[in-house]
Amino acid sequence: MAREALRYLLAGGANTALTYLLYLALLRLLDYRWAYVLAFLAGVALSFVLLRHVVFARPGKRFSWVYVTASHGVQLGLGLVVVEAWVAWLRGPAWLAPLAAALVCVPVIFVLQRWIFTPHAAP
Repeated sequence: MAREALRYLLAGGANTALTYLLYLALLRLLDYRWAYVLAFLAGVALSFVLLRHVVFARPGKRFSWVYVTASHGVQLGLGLVVVEAWVAWLRGPAWLAPLAAALVCVPVIFVLQRWIFTPHAAP
């Protein structure tokens, strides 16, 4: 599990960096909420590829792409709460909001995604 966690952090770091750069680009054109959602959605597709082929290196449960998408839905909801709290309530800068969201979401989503890519127990 430690090797998976390390690969998860590295793949997630790369995904986060790429989606953060996209967020910054979109922030020049859109409200921070829309920029966050659009960058997040782009990261979901990259995440599935990385999880399946790099992090866990196995196909996972049947319909794993549905579970991964759902887990990112959970992450999106939780992340939006953190982003809103960061900007509107704590008055933090919008450019740091996605990083605050990542700090909260990463541990929760790792557990969900590890379950998705853990094979079924043998009968």
